Amino acid sequence: MNYTSGTSAGAHPFTVAGGTPTANGVNEFLIQCLHNTDGRCPEFYSGRAGNFGGRTSMDRTGIVMMDFPGGGLIDEIVKRNPRGGGDGDGNSGRLSVMVVGDSMSQGHEGDWTWRYRLWEWFQDQGVTVDFVGPYKGTVPHAEPAPPKPPALQGQEPAQDTTPRTSGGYAPGVRSFDSDHFAVWGRQAAQDKKLIADQVAKYRPDLLLVGLGFNDMGWFVSGPEGTLESMKELVDEARSAKPDLKFALADVPQRTRIGGREDLPRNTDTYNSMLRAAIPRWSTDRSPVELVDWRGNYDCEVDGCPAGYDGLHPNALGEYQIARAFELTLHDKFHLGKSVPPVPGDIEPRPTPVPAGVAATSGPGGITVSWDPVFGAYGYTVRNRLVGSGQWNELRVSANRYDTTWTTDGQKWEYQVRTDNGDQLKSGWSDVVGATAHPETAAAPVGIVTRATATGVDVSWGRPTGAHTGTIDRYEVLTFDKDTPGAFVQSVGVRGQSAHIDGLTPGHRYVVAVATWNAAGGGMPGAARSIMVGAGTPSAPGDLKVTSTDATTVQLTWTGSPQAAGYRVWIRNINDGSRSTADEYIVDGTSRGIAYLVPGVWNYEFCVTAVNGEAESGKSNCVVAPRPADSRSARQPRAAASAADSDGLSQLMAHRTA
Repeated sequence: MNYTSGTSAGAHPFTVAGGTPTANGVNEFLIQCLHNTDGRCPEFYSGRAGNFGGRTSMDRTGIVMMDFPGGGLIDEIVKRNPRGGGDGDGNSGRLSVMVVGDSMSQGHEGDWTWRYRLWEWFQDQGVTVDFVGPYKGTVPHAEPAPPKPPALQGQEPAQDTTPRTSGGYAPGVRSFDSDHFAVWGRQAAQDKKLIADQVAKYRPDLLLVGLGFNDMGWFVSGPEGTLESMKELVDEARSAKPDLKFALADVPQRTRIGGREDLPRNTDTYNSMLRAAIPRWSTDRSPVELVDWRGNYDCEVDGCPAGYDGLHPNALGEYQIARAFELTLHDKFHLGKSVPPVPGDIEPRPTPVPAGVAATSGPGGITVSWDPVFGAYGYTVRNRLVGSGQWNELRVSANRYDTTWTTDGQKWEYQVRTDNGDQLKSGWSDVVGATAHPETAAAPVGIVTRATATGVDVSWGRPTGAHTGTIDRYEVLTFDKDTPGAFVQSVGVRGQSAHIDGLTPGHRYVVAVATWNAAGGGMPGAARSIMVGAGTPSAPGDLKVTSTDATTVQLTWTGSPQAAGYRVWIRNINDGSRSTADEYIVDGTSRGIAYLVPGVWNYEFCVTAVNGEAESGKSNCVVAPRPADSRSARQPRAAASAADSDGLSQLMAHRTA
């Protein structure tokens, strides 16, 4: 208990507290002590051998009794003692905290979350805390659902924007105060419009903010715009509670993403700008302090031991993020007595092999399902045609996988494993299988593509045959072959033509069209690939042919800069036939052709460059030489179809479930 002012016959308490024109009052002297100015109170600060009896910090002194204290000194003391200041709403002795963030703060079902680790720290430090906010849970496990038809062109896909917050926590989590305002995918650009209402409703004393990655990661804004959004968030929150305190985290790095070389640079730029801006944003009444998430979180472009997917925290990362906030709360807001190191022995996440795996044939193809694994971040499904030998793997988020691009009688087999990130996967389940008997419609016929300055025009004919009576729409699929990490894009159309705009000029795109009927989406038909804005390509040149054996050749040529692909023309030089080409379109400037009987020396080859329906003239034409050993001959090769093209293979390889 400190008595910081006094009286005498010649000194009124007001004078002692406030001072005179020639002498500091007690209040100003104490403010100078708290600010470490003019050499006041050296025992308050490190560097003095005997400070606090040789200890590195001073215990709270409890009650400070003052005459005529003045607002300035009161503010300084309250700022350093938020526990004792209450929350402004009658909750004396309890610190009210709101966590504002995105997926890294909300967490996934089965996570401990850094919020829980921070709550544990508050308990261990004897700080009475009340977490506040509209939500309590993590994001839940994805619900299994059949494939949905594509949204019709011009219509926004139906989306449920209600935050998903019903997920549970790790089995070892004690019952804790889990209220928060953190939502998967949330941006500072979004929360700046929402924060005032949340602060007005829940009246926090302290805002812990972890936002900004999604703003820059999803092209919402660059570093400057993200900083502006963060400043607006601070201003809006203050408008609802002028004495609100802020701990603002910078943005962590994540592992390298192909095509996003800008992201690490933008992250570092934003973090530097935020660090410089925070002192300007801070006021005596409403202090703002930086949380060094980036520096305390072990995640970089070349590796992320603290994250399960190159960004989101695993159990180690949760401790590291919590500690980053603890350091700021302790060092800047003087909460707690210490900040312990991150534990060295952290139990791994439970990752069992999925049970109940089953494959069943249905009208849409084959459906594989299994029992959900609590806390699984996702699953890897691998599939193959029986007898093919080569497994194809795909990651899914829910406990269901559908094989839809299949034909009647194809036999498929599957295995499933739990996928808890880059470093933690279960073993494979036993193999299950089924035979496909789809009732989907055939692909459209006569698909034609024409490149435009910024997109592509596509037209097609209605298919005939089984299951075509219930066709509801067509799905136009495009895939950017020149953008690393690109996704297959699609749109629904009820007519028999479409214009797809907004593509990147100079990039090559795979284009395909599929039908959707009552059973679902059928196998797509491939069109010729296009190069946006390129027009008719020039002819290839310098065609060369090498005879690999008596019935096989290898062709190479110099490409055309406007080409989206190439066709090979073949003519038998002995029977007077004309040169013909199938619709097997190759991306590169080489192609091998086999089964040329009675021998390769009977054939002439030419090449054309294509950009959708636009096609160049022929290259120079060459006749294959007779190889040294021309005795062997193979069986004739069946004519290639459009479905054999490089483009459709790429589309299927990059398709997501």
